[in-house]
Amino acid sequence: MEFAAILSTVFSFVLIKIILDQRAAARSQNVKLLEEALKSPQVDRPTIEALTYQLTGKRNARAPGINGFMAFLLAIGWIALFTGIALVVVSTLVHVEELLIAGTIVGIVGFAFVTYPFALRELEARRQA
Repeated sequence: MEFAAILSTVFSFVLIKIILDQRAAARSQNVKLLEEALKSPQVDRPTIEALTYQLTGKRNARAPGINGFMAFLLAIGWIALFTGIALVVVSTLVHVEELLIAGTIVGIVGFAFVTYPFALRELEARRQA
């Protein structure tokens, strides 16, 4: 019984070690490929920024992204959008016209909130280009 416990511990250690070594080798190979891609003169600026983000995990200061407020706005938009859809569905079940109107308004406002961060990011990207 003790031999089985020792053997299973050693087997687990060897298995975990093999998995970690394979991941490290794959990560090293990916880094080498990304470094070679960065050295290529045919690569455009957005591709270089994307590759450096993959290497370092840090975005360029001017790179467009969704900040905290925009993420909050996006979350509120999703909630409003699906609340509006739910109100429209409920209005068809109970035949109340006020629910249909409220659901339509809430759904449209939610859709606007959902698309606003993406529209701003697209405008920022086009202004920089």
